[in-house]
Amino acid sequence: MEKGTDRLRLEIMRTAQQLFDEHGVEAVSMHQVAKSAGIGQGTLYRRYPNKSSLCLSLMETKFDRFKQSIVDYLQENADAPAVERLSRIMTSLVEFLNEDLEWVKTVFHCERLEDSRDCLFQIPPFIFFRETIQGLLEEAAAKGDLIALDPMFVSSVMASSIRPELMLYLRDSGYSSAQIAEQTVNTFIKPLFIRSGRG
Repeated sequence: MEKGTDRLRLEIMRTAQQLFDEHGVEAVSMHQVAKSAGIGQGTLYRRYPNKSSLCLSLMETKFDRFKQSIVDYLQENADAPAVERLSRIMTSLVEFLNEDLEWVKTVFHCERLEDSRDCLFQIPPFIFFRETIQGLLEEAAAKGDLIALDPMFVSSVMASSIRPELMLYLRDSGYSSAQIAEQTVNTFIKPLFIRSGRG
């Protein structure tokens, strides 16, 4: 039963992602998702009461994979300078958000998710990034590579700074994903490091 339920969830996720990629979130109805997945609308609505909850579930699945890629990168590059690892993490975050920006916007702009937005600082992605950034800053500080700063404060600001709303605004202002990542690193990361920021 559990395996069948898991397979159904994966099929819904796969179908929704494909439809969103092909037609855009706004143009895809829950009826289309159910029909394409070969299930009844009632089955779909029991799992996902609205399109926003479906988008959120997709984002959570994607984030789990993204998080694991960050964990793997940090483990494989434990000897690299903290500034290099932190720059890579922030660049990866910008790229991750930019990949599905149009339908990520649907999640963040949904009234039903108002409470989720109010609790930004309690959701797993924020906690993961804040703790990861803080750890890298503390490591750099212990080696004397960091200017005087409060790692908890800086990591909290950094982890909350790259938001879909900001990405959309910057993209509409003419910045590419690569430019946003580069400006983020050059403006907010490198200046914190004594060797990289000054040299």
